[in-house]
Amino acid sequence: MVSGEDEPRNCAVCGDRATGYHFHALTCEGCKGFFRRTVNKSTSLTCPFAGSCEVNKAQRRHCPACRLQKCLDAGMKKDTTSSPVHPSPALAHPGPCTAPAHAFCRYQHFHGTANHQVHQ
Repeated sequence: MVSGEDEPRNCAVCGDRATGYHFHALTCEGCKGFFRRTVNKSTSLTCPFAGSCEVNKAQRRHCPACRLQKCLDAGMKKDTTSSPVHPSPALAHPGPCTAPAHAFCRYQHFHGTANHQVHQ
């Protein structure tokens, strides 16, 4: 018997294969990126067809206004775009940095590299 978790899940916006929950909605990578880019812009989008465009995998790029509206209807939330990123415990910094190597150590910590040794 096949469990429901083994079946692929579809994006709530366009119907493509969903990769997870992004901005509080089950979406694909394309709609996640579109939503992130669109909400960070200050331009307003308008549909030339009075908001009646079909948004699916094949036509999702045709009308950004309808795609954004469908993102919002699917439950995607704008306020989560500016939330801080918290590193996973596995990437946590092992200890204090030495003064000369502080900038490099901060770079490694920010980018999540495992090796915290500095060669001088």
